[in-house]
Amino acid sequence: MMGEGTPKICIPIVAETVEEIRKKAEEISLLPAEVVEWRADFYEDIFVEGKLEEILSMLRVILKNQALLYTFRSADEGGHRMVEKGTYYQLNERAAGSGLVDLIDVEAFMDEDSTATHMRKLQELGVHTIASNHDFAATPVPEEMLRRLTRMQALGADVAKLAVMPGCPQDVLNLLQVTLTAYETLEIPVITMSMGKQGVVSRISGPLTGSALTFATAGEASAPGQIPVEKMREILDIIL
Repeated sequence: MMGEGTPKICIPIVAETVEEIRKKAEEISLLPAEVVEWRADFYEDIFVEGKLEEILSMLRVILKNQALLYTFRSADEGGHRMVEKGTYYQLNERAAGSGLVDLIDVEAFMDEDSTATHMRKLQELGVHTIASNHDFAATPVPEEMLRRLTRMQALGADVAKLAVMPGCPQDVLNLLQVTLTAYETLEIPVITMSMGKQGVVSRISGPLTGSALTFATAGEASAPGQIPVEKMREILDIIL
């Protein structure tokens, strides 16, 4: 699905309680997005035994026609909660083992030595992996951005994702060029974004650069610079 045809739209669920998650999922189920991301790091009971599976079961019933992406974003990469590597891996494996999710986000460089093994285990459980890296402080030089995306492919990811923070217009242009290069040279789909208002153009340029997925909002954003889903769909329809 991802990497084929037009860029897909993903809406994140960013909520703390079961009722808030349910309400947001019901709203998103009616919106023009192919993928829904559950940001599990925002859920207040994520570390309580059985609660992860409970939420995933509810989401799967509500989101019948949309792919479900499970993400626990660590505080080190801009997420809502601190998490030990072992707990992070266990949560990912429980999500994969539930049979209720289609994709799992894996922070590629949390522990690079074990990332490949962890992603392989998730894939054996039947899910696709998105190796990710988020830099909320800066935009690395182009060679480093391309190295990270290439490394994600080498680690065995099904999709490579890179999000960076621009400090100037040139940073945004560099990210767009790196995305196109990765799209043309890697064997897996890539997802990239330059965050914040300055980087908004990167969220709508997938048809040009080859970025396979863009994140839009239905209410609260999960990252700076996200565009409301209705506007995103309209923009992509105009471009395409």
